Amino acid sequence: MPRKAPIVRSVRYEHAINTLVAKRAEISGLVQFKGADLADQLEHIDAVLVILGYKGDPSQIVPRRRKANRFRKGELHRLILKHEAEGSQSNRETATRIVLAKGWDAAHIKPIMDCIKTAKGWRRRSARTATAGN
Repeated sequence: MPRKAPIVRSVRYEHAINTLVAKRAEISGLVQFKGADLADQLEHIDAVLVILGYKGDPSQIVPRRRKANRFRKGELHRLILKHEAEGSQSNRETATRIVLAKGWDAAHIKPIMDCIKTAKGWRRRSARTATAGN
């Protein structure tokens, strides 16, 4: 009598499943927030997720909303350095100067302050790792 092999669930598709979940979130965000005509693509991604053994309902994956970039690459850091060289003492003052220079509404000051704090942290960490590597 032939022996039946036990059914073993493989985890070798975890990377593909995670990538497809991220892609589904991105596409469903485009459909929901931008009105893109990609609903048929979602059906295909859902089918592949089921084939690969995704546990759960693919339609329950939360759509991803992309934030708009306010600055070009490196622009925020250049503005921070410029306004601090002109005498800006705090992140709030720097953010206020940047908002005024860009001609934006005063409601942008708080989000720009958060961006400044994050940018300074990134520069500080990258400078620390650069000096530690030498």
